[in-house]
Amino acid sequence: MTPQQLTEEYIFTHDLREASAKIYRAATKALLKHFGPTATVQDVDHRAVLGWRRKVLEQGLSKRSWNTYSNHLRTIWGYAIEHELVTHSQVNPFRKTTVIPPRRASKTVAAEAILRARSWLSMQVGAERCTGDRARITPAWFWLCTFEVFYYTGIRLNALLCIRKRDIDWDNQLILIRGETEKTHKEFVVPITEGLVPHLSRLLQEAEKAGFADDDQLFNVNRFSPHYKSKTMNSDQVEAMYRKLTEKVGVRMTPHRFRHTLATDLMKAPERNIHLTKCLLNHSNIQTTMSYIEADYDHMRAVLHARSLAQGALENVRKVDYSGSPQASAKPKPCGQPLARVGEVPPPEARTEPSEPREHTQETGIQGDATAWEEALPQPPDTFEQSVLFTLMAQHLSNRAATASAASTATSGSGGWGSTARSSLA
Repeated sequence: MTPQQLTEEYIFTHDLREASAKIYRAATKALLKHFGPTATVQDVDHRAVLGWRRKVLEQGLSKRSWNTYSNHLRTIWGYAIEHELVTHSQVNPFRKTTVIPPRRASKTVAAEAILRARSWLSMQVGAERCTGDRARITPAWFWLCTFEVFYYTGIRLNALLCIRKRDIDWDNQLILIRGETEKTHKEFVVPITEGLVPHLSRLLQEAEKAGFADDDQLFNVNRFSPHYKSKTMNSDQVEAMYRKLTEKVGVRMTPHRFRHTLATDLMKAPERNIHLTKCLLNHSNIQTTMSYIEADYDHMRAVLHARSLAQGALENVRKVDYSGSPQASAKPKPCGQPLARVGEVPPPEARTEPSEPREHTQETGIQGDATAWEEALPQPPDTFEQSVLFTLMAQHLSNRAATASAASTATSGSGGWGSTARSSLA
């Protein structure tokens, strides 16, 4: 038995949604790409699977994608072992072959990009209405309606494709999402908001004109334009529209990214919206909803700053202005009186009048008002007092120099004075 035959047997014996069956077939196709189209189930053992894993991860396959392959193929092989479709081994070759993927933030679409996309779609609607020519995405009104449904409701792509005409409860402004079309197999409803009303109203009017029955697929572009030949709309047509939208706006957009965006926006206030978000997105457990909670970095910054203030960590931090604005230049402090020249006698009032005692005032410290330890430091002497002191020292040195000079002169003339004295004595 080949892996492809085994996969088809599993799909045949299980009631799977089309989207689920598509994933099982995609995983099997990836396996055959590595092992070859003629490979049998006997060729797939645990070590060979590990070699396949290493190869594709080195080639750039994401760990999350590998886990999707591993989990679905493990389910198929588990079914084969249980029902003895595989007899050569009782060990599932895909057991313990998953890897731990990195946890990244949900991929969302920025509000500004959504506005640009909506504006471009509205322009296409106006161009088709005014000129009658086919727009790049046609009919533009239908794709604008599809865009708004994903934006306002956050439903899955498969859920939109399975909405019937009868699932729109216009009186109560609700859309029914049936359980058999949902990933969680759980039926739920989503509200029709004010922004969605005009788009759904036109869709229902056009459906009436086209003769839609109550059980017909409502979001079916093929019935609103002669340019399409298919009977039902599929996911490829929706994804093709979003590829054109991405190319035009320059930001990647998909229906599922709109779902992530809605959940992230609502979970910015989890204490108020957690149950609402879980119900709106039809999550099976609260942990999935909680994963959309993102950190509020502004609040985080404020909490860390408050901690620093409480512990006095900012007292010795120099304040720097990063604004780039020109700073006012500090005024130069007035200089004291200049030093007296050597030998210059200060005026009498400078020698006789003592300097007035300084009055203590509250000064400014390194970071504002002077701290206690700054006030305790001895104050530098007045510049004027220094000038008087240096002048007196200079005068004293000058007097000593004059005395020394006189003594030297007397010594040099001692010979004449001695002769005169001796002659007088004689």
